[in-house]
Amino acid sequence: MIELKLYVSEVDYESVIQAFAGTGFAGGAAAMAARALPDSAKEELAVKYLNANAEKLEGMLEDAVSRKGIRMKVRGAQASVIAG
Repeated sequence: MIELKLYVSEVDYESVIQAFAGTGFAGGAAAMAARALPDSAKEELAVKYLNANAEKLEGMLEDAVSRKGIRMKVRGAQASVIAG
């Protein structure tokens, strides 16, 4: 097994929140409500949604790399806020 660490910057927090908050109105409403929050709060909220939906995130990562011809299973996706 390989451990691969990714550091992600320039995140569209509202799209992350909308993608994982649910489909339709629920996701849109959560993203809209998040717009009023400061970036630090949006970041924390996005991390919570990513971790709560780790399996879905793993599948999305697998799909993304498979479109480039790379087959892999992603296990153990975990998000955290990093200062700086």
